[in-house]
Amino acid sequence: MALSLQRYIRYENDRLTQFLKQRIKKEKERSRLIALEKIDHHVPEHLIIEILSRLSVKDLLQFKSVCKSWYAIISRPDFVSKHLINYYNNSNNDDWRGCLFVQHYVTNAEIELYELFLDETPRVLAYYSLDDMPMSSIYVCGPCHGLYYVYGYDSGPGYRALWNPAINEFKTLPEIICKPDFPANLTYCPYEVYGFGFDHVTEDYKVVVIKGYWKDTDSSDLNANDNGDLNPPVSVLVYSLRTNSWRYCGDLAKAYHLECNKCYIYVKECCYWLGSLDYSSELIISFNMANDSFIEIDVPDYAQPSYKCLAVYDDSLAFLSLHQTNKYFDIWTWSEGCWTKKFNVGPFPGVWRPIGHWMGNRLLLQLNDGKLVLFYPDTEETKDLAFQNKMLCRGVFAYMESLVSIKDRNEAGQQPEEN
Repeated sequence: MALSLQRYIRYENDRLTQFLKQRIKKEKERSRLIALEKIDHHVPEHLIIEILSRLSVKDLLQFKSVCKSWYAIISRPDFVSKHLINYYNNSNNDDWRGCLFVQHYVTNAEIELYELFLDETPRVLAYYSLDDMPMSSIYVCGPCHGLYYVYGYDSGPGYRALWNPAINEFKTLPEIICKPDFPANLTYCPYEVYGFGFDHVTEDYKVVVIKGYWKDTDSSDLNANDNGDLNPPVSVLVYSLRTNSWRYCGDLAKAYHLECNKCYIYVKECCYWLGSLDYSSELIISFNMANDSFIEIDVPDYAQPSYKCLAVYDDSLAFLSLHQTNKYFDIWTWSEGCWTKKFNVGPFPGVWRPIGHWMGNRLLLQLNDGKLVLFYPDTEETKDLAFQNKMLCRGVFAYMESLVSIKDRNEAGQQPEEN
């Protein structure tokens, strides 16, 4: 009985401690909001806007409840744009700089998405599977202004969405359209190559999807090989967030075999994919979001056999190559119509393949045992991210917060709260 009573007292003490902590936290928040509301009456609006535009999304979502005027400021499109510029150009904002989305294959039809929090060492502070996603087995592309395109290969036919994790918005996209006069015995195959970006001309977020066909009557005619590469013919379809609709942009002129990127590759209005023609001549395909045009780019003259991928380096398209035998690592950048070799470093005997890039010209590599490391080309140092998964890494994507909404006013259904 004494032991049971002791446990009960300890349990009640824990409950009381938690209650008091929550009460104190609420009182502090209430006092803070009251103080902020008083500031609103004494500080010019342009200064308030300047200060707010340098705060985190988490703080701004809370500050919306301070008063009607702050709600209106934070909700305005011009403030959202200003926040994108000011907040992410502030070098002191490290809360968004240390997070990565990492996705791994479980099976060919199952994908797990993890969130990695890094400190400046870097090392993983915590990671977990994002089980609360509205769709499972997702492929990710982004971020573009804090938005991500997600494709649920195993979530039903044509399941696609835009996602802003910072403000918890998830917008399911309409069913993809077929090309005009689409033959009755054909349908698009599940595998697709995709890109996501912002068209500065029309100020519109766009998704481009490149898909092959198969015959409904015979699944053996699947228009993708065992590696998932596309076989001809291949259609190009573009989604516009502004119109919330897809449009058919024609078929590709050649029999390109394209690969999905393992990192977000969007540079100066263009998405890029590594591919080939008839599995022989390698090339890179770019798609311009503003004018719907495709351009072929020859790959650099790299040493073979190599593991390679595309990345972004010095704000330019980059080609990463790791020689399979001697383990030397090459970095090329594309500028003004030509390739420039930036580095040839190594050897790195424990590295399996390059994955892509992270901010600050740091590159992501996967080791033979499945671990992920950051590579600093200027110092040739590597930093272990303390994250290991023996399954194949499908992709690594930076996390970015923003206030950009992917819903219209009717979908958002938000109104300013009364003071």
